[in-house]
Amino acid sequence: MRKKKKYRLLVVDDDQDILELLRYNLEKDGYKVKLVADSTKAIDTALDFHPDLIILDIMMPHPNGIELCRDIRKLTDFRNTYIFFLTAKSEGYYQQAALDTGGDDYIEKVMGLRALTQKVATVLRKKFTIRKSIPELRIGNLVINRRSQTVLINDRRLELSRPEFELLFFLAQNPGKEIAANQLLSSIWGSENYIADGSVEMYIQNLTNKIGLNLIQRTPDYRYRFNAGSV
Repeated sequence: MRKKKKYRLLVVDDDQDILELLRYNLEKDGYKVKLVADSTKAIDTALDFHPDLIILDIMMPHPNGIELCRDIRKLTDFRNTYIFFLTAKSEGYYQQAALDTGGDDYIEKVMGLRALTQKVATVLRKKFTIRKSIPELRIGNLVINRRSQTVLINDRRLELSRPEFELLFFLAQNPGKEIAANQLLSSIWGSENYIADGSVEMYIQNLTNKIGLNLIQRTPDYRYRFNAGSV
């Protein structure tokens, strides 16, 4: 029987209590975890450990998490490695800086560990893509700009709500995959589950009406699939 891969997670945070809490929860979920409290040692540890995903705090002594993310992304070994930020900082400019330097997702500590563990499982085990670091997606005549939160179809700008934008951006990164409503919710918002499962259908219908194409298809069992061929 083929042995199941044990994914490796590197966690960098100068708060030892947070590190141990993350270790306990992530190891319980079956991951191999390496902790780093001194950010100056993070890159050497990463080169030795070869993580599948890196979790960074922002507010650390030099280098802070944003500086560290920028330095990690310069290394060939980690250009495609997932980097998630887990931080107490909720201000928009911190989030934008984290994504601009190569972070793939930004999770506020106030949301709790469930959001983090859900998103880690999404990208490592369910094989969905979460790459919010991508500034722009172009698929045929569809242009989705993450930085400006704008969407163009045939050069026509669409007015989308924030949930509609996030759903479209996620689905567009996972074309052809059939994704259930609860998987969309956990992948995009984690435990920040202020959107009910039933609302997904409403947002998808709104997107379909605004785009005017059969871009997002619904299966009979209420799964959703992005049809890249329609644009």
